[in-house]
Amino acid sequence: MMRSTRQGTTCAESEEMTMQQLMGMMQGLQEAMAASKVEQDRMQEDLTACQARNEELCRMNEDLRRGWRNHTGQRDVDEPEPFTPPREFSTPFSQKIWRR
Repeated sequence: MMRSTRQGTTCAESEEMTMQQLMGMMQGLQEAMAASKVEQDRMQEDLTACQARNEELCRMNEDLRRGWRNHTGQRDVDEPEPFTPPREFSTPFSQKIWRR
């Protein structure tokens, strides 16, 4: 009889320990979920700010394109393009290629 009483006590203690472990795990998971929610909210705010900045940059880009089109459309057709002399290559390898 004495042996079964000890086994009963040990079983109850191990069940209690398991319940404490489960409660600790649940609390840890709840804390992790709360931290994850905070991080998710921060990331959503960053995403919203990035989207707004992207839209602003797209508008600026389109304004620049319109300005460029207007600028190139006003240029005189008779105006000659500026002459750019060819580059000189000073390496022996490139000189050999240019001589061919």
